[in-house]
Amino acid sequence: MVKRYLVPSEYTADESWRLVDWCRNLGADEFTVDCLSTDAKAAELSWEEFQNAVQSLSAGVATRERMSGRTADDLRRPTDLWKLDDSSIGALKKILPEGIFQYDPLGAAWFEDPVIYREGELILGVLSHEAFAVLRVTEAEAAQLAAAGFASHESLPRIS
Repeated sequence: MVKRYLVPSEYTADESWRLVDWCRNLGADEFTVDCLSTDAKAAELSWEEFQNAVQSLSAGVATRERMSGRTADDLRRPTDLWKLDDSSIGALKKILPEGIFQYDPLGAAWFEDPVIYREGELILGVLSHEAFAVLRVTEAEAAQLAAAGFASHESLPRIS
């Protein structure tokens, strides 16, 4: 597997959703996302609304790699998962209207750090507040990524 680094500023919202579809076509089958807040009540309402939209698509809780954690040991932890399909992507589009890379912590509650998995392994992980994502694919898939017109980098570019 190789890592390709993605920079949100190089993607429109539509391109980011096209990337999600591309991952799905490679076998991506589940995802997770975080809800953060400055207001516990607002977070509860936002999370409840999202949960209602994806409830029937729950894949349960399993230990998965995440993009952030309190310690390095916390990067693999029990994670709420949902099946990745047209319906769940529609629900993600509602909570991330500016695309999979959206980061907007100005409200009382917001969603961030979506991670998409293929057979239990991270294929696309977004670290919203750091403004980058990691894509883990085979060499052949990396070539397909470029051929499909997606911007990516072999290392994390410096943001100035």
